[in-house]
Amino acid sequence: MSEGKSRPIVQGLILIVVGIVFLLGNFGALNLDWEVLWTWVLIVMGVVFWLGFIFDRSKDGLIMPGTILMTIGIVFNISTRYEWASMEYLWPFFILAPAFGFYAMYLFGKRDRGILVPAVILTIIGTIFLMGSIPVLKYIWPLLLIGVGVLIITRPGTDKE
Repeated sequence: MSEGKSRPIVQGLILIVVGIVFLLGNFGALNLDWEVLWTWVLIVMGVVFWLGFIFDRSKDGLIMPGTILMTIGIVFNISTRYEWASMEYLWPFFILAPAFGFYAMYLFGKRDRGILVPAVILTIIGTIFLMGSIPVLKYIWPLLLIGVGVLIITRPGTDKE
């Protein structure tokens, strides 16, 4: 090995561990439930993106895909464990996942306020759909809108006579 070059030890170790896990699964030593395992692949891929950022802070672009993959992996994991019908309530997280990514990029990256614009827009849209998809909340959020509207109208100092 020449000077200045490092061996890809981490990548090699990951391949070895993955190979051992699959080999043990093929021999029946591990019970690999593929109905749930694939969701963990998404979550772990998201963690790998985050680790890439953590080890090299100049790569803040890794935060977005890492956050999206982890969020979507968690949504799919919940759906595979507790019936796919739960996706009826969880689908707004597909809109919220990039919003979470934008917030994370703002908090851990360069603090560019421009990132907050799409984050807030996606959060509002995703939250409205989330509130509409959860039976109890679909009645509460319109009442909150009405209450805020009444407060705005009746607040002292709003009429200009």
